Formats: sequence, C-alpha cells, structure tokens
Amino acid sequence: MARAVGVRLAGLIFYGAAVAWAWWQLPQTLPFVVPAAVLGGGVLHVGKGRPWWGLLIFGLVVVVVPVLLWPALGTGTFSDLTDSFSRD
Repeated sequence: MARAVGVRLAGLIFYGAAVAWAWWQLPQTLPFVVPAAVLGGGVLHVGKGRPWWGLLIFGLVVVVVPVLLWPALGTGTFSDLTDSFSRD
C-alpha cells in the first residue's frame, strides 16, 4: 500500500513539475505537454499506477506529435523564403 501511494505521489510531482517547467520556460509547448501530462501522468501513472506506460505515453505525445507537425511548419518557412526572392 505504501509503495502504491509513493508511486502515485511521485507521478503527481513529476508531471506537475513538467507542466510547471514548460509553462515557465516554453509556454508554446503547453498544447502538447498538458494533454500528455493529463493522459500519461494523470490517468496512467497516478490513476492506474502504471508509471512506465504513463512515461511512454507522455514521451510519445510530447515528442512524436510535434514531429508529425513539422511538415506544416516547413511549408510556411519555404513560402516565406520563396517570397523574399520574388520581390524586386
């Protein structure tokens, strides 16, 4: 029983600190960090007591989802670059 409480308390501290750090240092990442902390940290780690699954889901949402959006960011950069060449 004490181990289960410790695992859940560690999850609250870890994912709370991750959200606080993201809010303080990189507020643009909050749309990825907060859902990842709620799903991975809140549901799996704290709620169900599955710390490794929670960490895996947190990492996937924070790392993989933004990587999937990189092509969309690249099109805007490419458009800005080509617009600068076409101006006289």
